[in-house]
Amino acid sequence: MKQRMISVLLASGILAGAGNYAMASTKAPSPESVKAITKKVADWQIETFDDHIDYRALPTSRKSFRETKPYHDLTWHMGALYVGMDQWRTIADTPDYTEFLMEIGERNDWELYERPYHADDHTVGQFYLSLYEEFKDPAMLKPVQKQFDWILANPKTGSIEFCGYKKPYTSDCHYRWGWCDALFMAPPVWARLAKVTGESKYLDFMDQEYHTTYDVLWDKEECLFFRDTRYFTRTEENGEKVFWSRGNGWVFGGLALMIPDLPENWEGRAFYVDLFKTMAGSLKKLQREDGTWSMGLLGGTDGYPIKETSGTSFFTFGLAWGINTGLLDRATYEPVVFKAWDALTECVTDEGLLGFVQPVGAAPGDSFADKSEVYGVGAFLAAGTEVYKLVGGTVPAEASE
Repeated sequence: MKQRMISVLLASGILAGAGNYAMASTKAPSPESVKAITKKVADWQIETFDDHIDYRALPTSRKSFRETKPYHDLTWHMGALYVGMDQWRTIADTPDYTEFLMEIGERNDWELYERPYHADDHTVGQFYLSLYEEFKDPAMLKPVQKQFDWILANPKTGSIEFCGYKKPYTSDCHYRWGWCDALFMAPPVWARLAKVTGESKYLDFMDQEYHTTYDVLWDKEECLFFRDTRYFTRTEENGEKVFWSRGNGWVFGGLALMIPDLPENWEGRAFYVDLFKTMAGSLKKLQREDGTWSMGLLGGTDGYPIKETSGTSFFTFGLAWGINTGLLDRATYEPVVFKAWDALTECVTDEGLLGFVQPVGAAPGDSFADKSEVYGVGAFLAAGTEVYKLVGGTVPAEASE
C-alpha cells in the first residue's frame, strides 16, 4: 500500500508537499485567521456543491453505483457536510449557510434517505433537528420522528458481526450499528430527538444500541474502536492492530455532537463523557509530528507517509470542543489542537479546496493533495468552528448557549 501511494504521488508531482514531516506549530492562531480560512472552505464547497464529483478521487476497489455517481442530497456523505455547515453557521456573520441548509431540507421534504434501519441514511436528521430547535417548524421534525417510531415498533435484535454487503444478510450488522462509523451517523439524531420531544424512549434506544456496538468493537487495550468485526485479526505492516483514523474520528466527533444533548441528570451520561475523555487520551499519544494522525492510527509515518485530513479534522473538532466545554484540560490538549489546526490549514488551496481527504472506504487508504470530499469538508468546518471559539473568537449569544 505504501509503495502504491508513493508511486501515485510521484506521478502527480506532489510528494514533496505531502511528505513534509516538519513539526507543526503549537502557537495559537488568531481568531480572524481561523474564521477566514473556515469561511473560505465553506464558500468553496457551496460554490462547487453541484459539481462535487469533479473534485473527488473515485474509489478503485469498490465501484458501487453510489460511489461513482454524484451523491444524492441525503446520503451520509452529504449528511456529514451538513453537520459541519450547521456548526459553522452559528459563528458566521451571514445567514447564507443557514439558507443553504434550509434549501436542502425543503427540497427533500425533510425526509431521511432510503434505507429505514441503516444509520448512514439517518445522518441528515442531525441538521433537520438543529433547525427545528431554532425555527420550530413541525415539518423539520415529523419525518424523523415517524421513521424512528417505526424502528422502535420493529426493532432488530440480531448479531452485529459483519456479514458483507450482499443480501440476504446473515446478521443484523447493517440494520443495527455494526460498524463504528454508525456511531456518528445515528446516535446524535436519536439523542437530539429525545431532547426536542422530551420523550425518553429515543434516548433509551440510542443508549441500548450504542452499548451493543461498544461492547463488540471497543478495544480495551488501545482504547480505540475497530471499524467492524473483520478487523479483529488484521494488522498493519508493523504488526500493530488496524484502527482506522476516520472511523475513530466518526466516533469521537459523534460524541462531541451528542453529549451536549444528553440530559445533565441522566445516569447514562457519564459513560459517554468517560468514553470521550478516554479516546482523547489515546489520540493525544498518537498525533504525528506533522500535526495529523496516520490513516491507520498505529501504523505510523512509515506505514502511512501521506497525511490525511478527514480523520484529523474530526479529532481536532472533538478535542477543541472538549477544551471549550471543560471536559479536557486546556494546558494538556491545546498544543495538540493548535498543531493539528496548523497542519489542516496547510491542506487548503488558495481557492478553498480541502485536500488530502481519503476517499470513501472502510479502512486506511490513499489521499491526494488536489482531491476533496464533502464529508471531509464537514469535519473541517466543525473543527474550525470550535478552534475559533478556543482562541477567543466572538460567538453570538444564541450560539454559546
